[in-house]
Amino acid sequence: MLTGCTLLAQDFNLDNRDYQTISWKTFLARLDKNPKLIYFDIRTKGEQCDTSSYKSYNQGKIKGAIETDFYDFKGSYPKYLKHKKDTIYLYCSHSRRSRLLAQKLADSAFTHVVSINGGLSYLNVLSEQTIPLKKKFYQTQIKYALVSPEEFITKMNQKSAQLIDVRPDSTYYEKGKSIWENSFGRVPKSIHIPYDKMTENLNLLDSEKEIIFFDNDGSLAPIAAEKVAANSRRIGVLFFGLDHLRNSVSYKKRPFLNSKFKMLTAADFMTMKDQIPTIIDTRTPTAFQNTDSVATKNIGKLKAAINIPFSELSARTIAPYKSKTLMIYDAFMDDELFLYAQRLQSLGITDFYILAGGFWYFRWTAANTELKKELETLINP
Repeated sequence: MLTGCTLLAQDFNLDNRDYQTISWKTFLARLDKNPKLIYFDIRTKGEQCDTSSYKSYNQGKIKGAIETDFYDFKGSYPKYLKHKKDTIYLYCSHSRRSRLLAQKLADSAFTHVVSINGGLSYLNVLSEQTIPLKKKFYQTQIKYALVSPEEFITKMNQKSAQLIDVRPDSTYYEKGKSIWENSFGRVPKSIHIPYDKMTENLNLLDSEKEIIFFDNDGSLAPIAAEKVAANSRRIGVLFFGLDHLRNSVSYKKRPFLNSKFKMLTAADFMTMKDQIPTIIDTRTPTAFQNTDSVATKNIGKLKAAINIPFSELSARTIAPYKSKTLMIYDAFMDDELFLYAQRLQSLGITDFYILAGGFWYFRWTAANTELKKELETLINP
């Protein structure tokens, strides 16, 4: 997922109420017509320069943006204030910070604030065919290409590309510390070279091919890519790793991932919902009812979902649904959700799916992508 747990404290219900939101396609079209638009890159300096220690947050930038830091509101405020009467556009990496800042400025009587949906993380998975103006306004200092999930699948079948799995041995052999970490399986025709052993194994890389590095979440592949970049090879990194691929690409297009459980994307569920009569929300009753004392757990739910928490899952509670196709979900696809799936199997239930990325990612997809209208009808805020 798009590094989800850091993004939970975000209220999409404020969109187009306290501030406006628009797509990248709309923003770039406006910028192309009016180069004098006022737009801010509100990420950290490291992100803006593609030197962040969080490698997956090095995502390039939009030419001409005024650079401020979301985390230094006091120091950045004079730049915002200068344009209080103008329409101000904001972008960050995932659109969490841009939404939070938009709300903060709205509370300070800024009346023309616009957050760009999805942030650079979403722009980077959109092809230039989808947004032709991307090539005109996007720039980066990254020494490798950011490969979208769809591009990765295409390159899997090309003889001109070599796929390198850089996950540590423990993860590759499914002996990591968490069930989530061990849940991705392996990619066919790829070579396993752990990221920290890349330098001594350069001889395994084919100099005649484009090298595509990947891992689980996009945190390690950039490290490997930087070690190899000095050799002037054609290099790419699967953007946000296998996790983002699994969360965003239809299960029909990723049969090569030998996951122990069937996982549906938000778009998959939208098209298959009539075939899945029972949806089970596995969170606590208070989180399910939006009444938890921890406010950030109150993120809504899927319509028609029933609540059977892990602590209450038994042969008795699941019996009414044993002959039906199920889909289970939690907030983030935490380890407990996989334990839930294992318990279902132990109770003799095998006809079920997991909502990839959890409900948080479902909400993010609904708020930021072209599926907005369709997915929002499935959510109980």
